[in-house]
Amino acid sequence: MITQKIAEAKLAKRKLFFQTLIIILLLSVLCVLLIVWASMPKTIHDSSKAESSQTLDIVDIPVVTESAQDNETLRQAYLESYAHYENTLKPELNKIELQQWDKALAERLNTTETSAIKQFGEAKYAQAKATLDTLIKLAETTITDSQDQFKTAIQDARQAFDNNQYQPAKLAISKALMLDTSSQQATDLAERIEQLPEIASLVEQINVAKVENDLQTELTLINQLLTLTPESEALKQRAQTLHSTLDNQKFQSFIAQSYTAIENGRIDAAKIALNQARNIHPNRAEISDVNSAILQYEKNQRVQTALSNARQAETKDDWQTVKTNLEQVIKETPNNQTATDKLAMANAILSLNNKIDDYLKTPYRLSNGQLSEQARSAINQATNYRNQSPSLTTKRRELENVLTAVNRTIPVEVRSDNKTHIQVRGVGNVGVIDAKEIQLKPGQYTFEGKRPGFKSKLVEVTIPYDVSRYSLTLVCDEPI
Repeated sequence: MITQKIAEAKLAKRKLFFQTLIIILLLSVLCVLLIVWASMPKTIHDSSKAESSQTLDIVDIPVVTESAQDNETLRQAYLESYAHYENTLKPELNKIELQQWDKALAERLNTTETSAIKQFGEAKYAQAKATLDTLIKLAETTITDSQDQFKTAIQDARQAFDNNQYQPAKLAISKALMLDTSSQQATDLAERIEQLPEIASLVEQINVAKVENDLQTELTLINQLLTLTPESEALKQRAQTLHSTLDNQKFQSFIAQSYTAIENGRIDAAKIALNQARNIHPNRAEISDVNSAILQYEKNQRVQTALSNARQAETKDDWQTVKTNLEQVIKETPNNQTATDKLAMANAILSLNNKIDDYLKTPYRLSNGQLSEQARSAINQATNYRNQSPSLTTKRRELENVLTAVNRTIPVEVRSDNKTHIQVRGVGNVGVIDAKEIQLKPGQYTFEGKRPGFKSKLVEVTIPYDVSRYSLTLVCDEPI
């Protein structure tokens, strides 16, 4: 638009330039004629000279040149002012719905601008500049007034919005948008104002929930409202309070559920409830207390299970199982004296069982006096547990019998050829016999036979402890 207007102004300037040039040429021709005329005799041209003198006084060429310079200055000043109007002021005016706000003002601005452009096109630069100055002043005043009224309108709209006053807010924001159609602030507020009916409904529901002390519903509704009014600090604070209160209620409920589950022996349920409580307040003292209660319950259960297993094993005379379970009990409860005493008994029974088993594995050693005494001591100790361990009592009796048996003498009949000399190594000589009965305790013996001219012979024998007699034959009959 400004380009078109400048082109039109240039066209008018060219027209004026050519007009001025023609005038100057005409004046130049006239001057030449006057000079020629002045050179003629004065008697003939006096009257003409007077007339020409008057004419020269009227035509002042330097004045014409100075007027052109002034026009150019005015022209440049106009163009600069118009550029300021077009580039700075008019965009601000375009933000205003002038026809809706002030129709008369809009027409005045338009008429003034049209006049300034027309005057410029007619090369009336002084008039055009003055008209343009009036336009600029009017535009600046319009912009300032609109901005002031915009601020008031936006404030009124926001206040009405904060008070949930839909109609006043809508009227105020409409005026604000009329005064500044480009305002993102006003556009955003207008969108939020359109949400006021929904906001009012949520506010009413929130108040009902508050009266009914339905905290969860109230919090849910407030969170919905915050999506529409995110700047509300009061709502944020209330939501935070409700969230904290509900979390604490949930926390206490989970803690109570844990204790109830522990009392009912439902440890898995207790742990689940505890974990839910821990997710809410991981560092609360109640968490540690409930966890300790769960651990104590589990410990008691392990102790009770071990004691029960020990009792059952005792009835079955299974003292190794008794020992294993009682060791678990004492590990869990070191001060359990009953378990400690019972464990001592189990260890004693197991130890005696092992000793007697060793003696019975090698019964012939019991003929040794020292071993015999040790075995006798084990028998006496085992007697103390005859009511607790039937298997130990049975082994004790067996050992008693074996001990008696291995410490009695058994008649041993030795037969030979009445030529072979026989001795029992470590015991004594039997002699050269045909047959002879000797007395030996059960055990292992080496019989040695010797005969001149014949190879000697050794016979290893074990005299059983559970026989009444024993016999053997030893003859050296292999010549050397």
